[in-house]
Amino acid sequence: MVLCMNVDTADLIPVTVLTGFLGSGKTTLLNRLVRQPAMKDALVVINEFGDIGLDHRLVAESDEHTVVEMSSGCLCCTIRGDLSRNVQQACEAVEREGGQPFSRVIIETTGLADPAPILHTLMTDHWLAHRFALDGVICLVDSASGISTLNAHRESQRQVAVADRLLLTKTDLVDEERLSRLASHLAAINPAAEQLQVRHGELAAEYVVGSSLPAKGQRAEGWLRAASYAQVSPAMGMAPPTPGALVTMMAPASGPALTRHGEQIRSFCFTVEQPIAPEILEDWLDLLMSLLGDKILRVKAIVKIAGREQPLALHGVQHIFHPPEPLPVEACRDGVSRFVFITNGVAPEAVTQLFDYFQPAQAT
Repeated sequence: MVLCMNVDTADLIPVTVLTGFLGSGKTTLLNRLVRQPAMKDALVVINEFGDIGLDHRLVAESDEHTVVEMSSGCLCCTIRGDLSRNVQQACEAVEREGGQPFSRVIIETTGLADPAPILHTLMTDHWLAHRFALDGVICLVDSASGISTLNAHRESQRQVAVADRLLLTKTDLVDEERLSRLASHLAAINPAAEQLQVRHGELAAEYVVGSSLPAKGQRAEGWLRAASYAQVSPAMGMAPPTPGALVTMMAPASGPALTRHGEQIRSFCFTVEQPIAPEILEDWLDLLMSLLGDKILRVKAIVKIAGREQPLALHGVQHIFHPPEPLPVEACRDGVSRFVFITNGVAPEAVTQLFDYFQPAQAT
């Protein structure tokens, strides 16, 4: 099952993943952030690619925060097991020395990293998942070279696609016209991600925390920004697809490889006006992720569950979901469930028709 409906995440330590392509300014921003009171007692995990940890030294010498360096390879593909081991060792060291427990964790990825495997590790590693929860993904984009980087590098597009917030750096090096074109490129990949301009790494810590789940009392529209996406709905009243049609429908979308901006990344908002039975939600997402999980980069949803007063916030990366988060009734007053998908070549019809496939079971 992709969902676990009874996990309490209230006491978990928040984790912020800081990503962005080479030269986007991650270390400069991190160096400024760790000096702020909001980042007190933070554990900083820096993933270097190579044997000389320059970023580690820059941050470690700038403040007294605990810094863990992982320089044996790229965190997204070769040393994910080290993430759990290094964080665990850092926590144990603080406990032995009688220090203040970590209040949050910041993970800075390499510029070449696809963040999705890192998010998977946070959700699936037994030790991490029972102690930490993703607080948000922050992606830095170099305003001067951002468009060419997006056009040339698949990793850059994926970094933007999974982000909760986008920080545009080096804005003083470009004119307004070029900055506007970059903003449009980014919005085409991830329409709901808030874009903020940052100069010389100066940014208040509150802009990079608390972005993965809706704030207390926040309405669905404010968190999902669903109006930014193309809207699709289930084809109610139509006969569900046959199993053979499902197999055809779930085939990867044809087209060129993801090597140029916008060729495969698609985003849309799927809305369901009636409350969804929990077993239908479970079965639908389970099958969808098992068939197309590697093609679904990010899912965010606020769902009205049949028989439950409180709606649920869902947040998934590829085929892995965070434990659902109960929300106040005010978060979904209209009772409409909204699912925001960012995908690599998955047509909206593949999602909506698969939902329709479960409708007879829901109606009985």
